[in-house]
Formats: sequence, C-alpha cells, structure tokens
Amino acid sequence: MTIVGVAKIDCKTKNLIHRLSSKDIAIIDHEDLDYVCAYALAAKKVKAVINKSSFISGKYPNRGTDILLDNKIPLYENIDRTVFKYIKENDKIEIKNNLLCKNEIAVPLKAINKSDCNEFKKKSLDNLQNEMYSFIDNTLYYMKKEKTKLFHSPKLPFLDIAIANRPVVLVTRGEYYIEDLIKLKDFIKKKQPVLIGVDGGGDGLTFLNYIPDIIFGDMDSVSDATLRKSRNIVLHSYDNGICPGENRIKKLGLPYSKYSCFGTSEDGAILMCYYMNASYIVIVGSHNNLIDFLEKNRKGMASTILTRILVGSKLVDVKGIFRLF
Repeated sequence: MTIVGVAKIDCKTKNLIHRLSSKDIAIIDHEDLDYVCAYALAAKKVKAVINKSSFISGKYPNRGTDILLDNKIPLYENIDRTVFKYIKENDKIEIKNNLLCKNEIAVPLKAINKSDCNEFKKKSLDNLQNEMYSFIDNTLYYMKKEKTKLFHSPKLPFLDIAIANRPVVLVTRGEYYIEDLIKLKDFIKKKQPVLIGVDGGGDGLTFLNYIPDIIFGDMDSVSDATLRKSRNIVLHSYDNGICPGENRIKKLGLPYSKYSCFGTSEDGAILMCYYMNASYIVIVGSHNNLIDFLEKNRKGMASTILTRILVGSKLVDVKGIFRLF
C-alpha cells in the first residue's frame, strides 16, 4: 500500500489538530497517545499518523491507538526517531513498504496493527498495579500538602455575565465530551445555563453552534476562532503568579480577566463557579479517574479530589451519559 500526503508536524499533538485536513499525514511525538487527541485526529480523517514515540509504551492501557485503528487510519512508528530531522511542515511525502519517502530520503517506519496493540495492552495491564500505587501515593501526599488552599479567599474575575443562582454547563476536552454535550441539547435549551469551555472544551461548544459565555484556562488547546467568539475570557493564574495564556491573549488583542487558584484548569473553573454561587455545575468531559490523568501525563489527582470534596453537592458529572440513551 502506498500513501501520499502532505506532512503536518508538531511535537504537541493538540497544537497540530487545528492545522490538519484529510490530505495530510500527521507526524507527532506523543508517547501513549491519549483518547482525546486520537479522537481529534480521527475526526480530521488524516491519511496516516506517524509517531516518533511509542503509541503504547506499556506503562498503562492508554486508549488512543485503538481509536485510530478502529477508524482505519494507518499507524506507523519512526523506529530510528529521525523523522523530525528530514521531514518539514508541508513537505509532500509518501509511505511505501514501511518507508517514509521524500525525494531521495527514506526514513524507516514500523507499521502498528491490532495485534501489536493487543500485545502492548496486555503488557500495560500487567504494569497497571505499579502505576496505580504510585498514583495513589502522589495523590495522598499532595492532598495533605494542598488542603488549606481550598479555603484561601479567592479574588473573583470580573465578568459581564451573572453566574450566581444559575446553572452552569462546564465543558472540558475529555472522553465522550461531544457525545455527552449533544445529549444535553434539550437541557441547555430549557434551562439556558451559563456555558463555559475549559480550554479546548470551548471548541466543543462552538462545534455544536453554541457561543461560550466564558473560556477558562491556560489557552493552550482552544482555537483563535472560539476565543474571538467567547463573551468572556478568564485566564488560569497559578499560585506562583504564572499565567500561561496571557501572552497569547494579548497578541490576539482580546480583553480578559484572571482567576488564581491551585490545581488543573478544570478544577479552577469548577471552583470559580462555586465561589460565584452557581446553583449547580454540570460538567461534561471531566477527568475523574486513573487513566484520564495518566493520559494527561499527571502523576496524581489531589487537587481534583479536594475540589470535589468541597463542591460535590453542586457538581453533576455527566461523563458517559450518552450511553444511557
């Protein structure tokens, strides 16, 4: 089989997604490809995906490889890790006989199939116990260390929309987030909740023709188009004063405010709604388990557990609700 396409390259898969089309061959450097990035690659209908790293390392049973194979997208690993050296963005390239070819250059590849995937998954299941013990130890350590941060008086951002005594639908870019958001269509129409996208979750809202009331986060995976449509932008600022998304928003010339808190952007958005007295918070695409966090390269989930301990009575997690209908 010969595959001809245009090379699109990025070490960060989530940055690459917005540049892809069905004419392209995606070239990534993403060990243990996660569900969300794989879902986005599949949605772009790329001709193939070449990974400089291992699709499955065997550390834990990641889910991305299965998604791409189930969507009939050919997968290859660059076994000598030289693809970034020889291939550049927008090069016309060809995959033939497990070689990536450009003019006189031929880079060796290894095709990944279902059999390989199942073999690595078996290995990863054997290793999962060790990963889980390490994850639990990390979580417990940081829960003790960070528990007092929940009760720091937060400086709330200025918004041109009221959250108090209103329901909120908070969308994060997690497993099943599009399918679940579709199932909330009638609820959104009837209740008119505040719509908040956490980083790339905002693109899920605009994909379904909703206008986000707020985009919250580091701004590292949301598109410029969605940022321009959003009624408010709130940057996640950390305890040390670092605000990763500020330079990007300044370059776009968009107004913004900040909210300083510990934890992930998902945690921060939940806490902001809680302290602004939302009546309840419906979260779509949440990260709430071991595999979710390992796929995001996080070693624990202390801040998420602490946040849910505080906010639990107001939080409605609808992850996977589409399976009930």
